[in-house]
Amino acid sequence: MNFICTWLCADQKGEESLFPQTGQKSSSKSHQDIYWRCLTVFYVTSIRFNKHETHVLFTNVKELPVVDDRNMGELLAELGVQVIFTDFKYKTPKGFWGAFQNQFYEFSILEQIVNINKNKDDNYLIVDSDCIFIKPAKHLFNEASKTGFISFEDECTTDLVINGLSRKNMKVLYEELLNRKIDEIPSYHLGEFFLASVENINKFFRDFQELWPILLQRHVLGHKKFNEEAHTLSYLYYKNGFRASETNTFMKRIWTNPLFYRNVSSTDVNLTLWHLPAEKTFGIARLYDFLINRSSNYGLDITNEEYVTYVQRTLGIPHLRIRMRLEYYLLSYYRASMKRIRRFKLSSVSA
Repeated sequence: MNFICTWLCADQKGEESLFPQTGQKSSSKSHQDIYWRCLTVFYVTSIRFNKHETHVLFTNVKELPVVDDRNMGELLAELGVQVIFTDFKYKTPKGFWGAFQNQFYEFSILEQIVNINKNKDDNYLIVDSDCIFIKPAKHLFNEASKTGFISFEDECTTDLVINGLSRKNMKVLYEELLNRKIDEIPSYHLGEFFLASVENINKFFRDFQELWPILLQRHVLGHKKFNEEAHTLSYLYYKNGFRASETNTFMKRIWTNPLFYRNVSSTDVNLTLWHLPAEKTFGIARLYDFLINRSSNYGLDITNEEYVTYVQRTLGIPHLRIRMRLEYYLLSYYRASMKRIRRFKLSSVSA
């Protein structure tokens, strides 16, 4: 059986971390509602193409909220999404790393899978909630079934520091943890994408259990450590002999905002899965309004061709219309100005 999953780990008051894409306090309802809208769009787009897969949401939220006058529990049940409450067990201490501290929630998810599913051949696709499908995942699962695993490399340089580590830093850290020299500079895998069999999930989680106290100890000692899930998963993959796929025709982290960084390509329309981190409050919000608020049956009654055309126009992939370009600039500058105002007010209060 194939499972398609995403997750929402809500930060509690006093445990907030930085999420630059929303610019809001991560424990606030307004911040978390953005992610509820994203995951709703994710499931609607997946269900369109993946009718034979089981859809699962992992969350540490015990009572699902009402968002835009819609009860999320009822909506997800209507879509056939199984909600599995999963406690956040692997919390990093204060000062471990400032941004996206709930990324280690993925290892609570892996532990949950180990505990509830004993069918070693089942496959779990776990991706971030700001992803959408534009094609069926069948070929992706078929490719992964060869070894019970597939992953994709972040095509960064060996010296680029991402969340505190470069790939050269990772090599040194791998050697310290493995207690041996390695001949290659390891890949940095895309953290927003995970696909493995239950058999391999057991291997990864078993090794993570050994690694977790070491990471905490290295933090106490001030030594370099894995600061987020992509660092950690990359190491677990390497330790178990798995490497990134040499070709990636399935998914991409697509940056769309022309004001900051845009890596959209004409070939993106051939992918299966789009990760859209800059679209949470832009294109995905518009998709939510169209599919959830203004369409009957969550837009599932329109043809796949009509859906793909609408998605491409709404997200500006591959072509960005002048009106959308102007919207990016205006909204981006407005939000940047509001952030500066909030910082000024906070500094004035502190003074």
